Amino acid sequence: MTRVASREIHRDSDYLASDTHDGADSATTLLCYDIDFFVSGIVPDLYIENETGGTNSLVATVKEHEITTDDAITWNNGDTFKIYKTGTKDSFISAVWTDTSRGWKIEKKEDVNRHGWRHEDWDIDDRGRKDVLGPGQPEKY
Repeated sequence: MTRVASREIHRDSDYLASDTHDGADSATTLLCYDIDFFVSGIVPDLYIENETGGTNSLVATVKEHEITTDDAITWNNGDTFKIYKTGTKDSFISAVWTDTSRGWKIEKKEDVNRHGWRHEDWDIDDRGRKDVLGPGQPEKY
């Protein structure tokens, strides 16, 4: 039997925001003037990592250009940070099933035949019925 559906899994592997720390060395508050954290959608409890320093934590507080973390990780001027969409990097966000023969989204509960066709899209001849067309159909040219 041919595979009729493919599961596309979305994970938190792409960061929501990234830039560099503009503040002093050994600071426990991340400072970045290039990003407005409110506008970027940064909220408490998102995963944040100091890519340069190799540390990570969760966002504790958010101001327009400042962030503090739960573990008070330190930042040096020029440290690169990344903030992700959830509280765990690479965590599961969602999954979508796609009908591979047509490319549309399908639900597991949908009524599909063994070839992956939705019930309303089945060719009526495929259901084993004969003589499904009325008199004069299809029209002859």
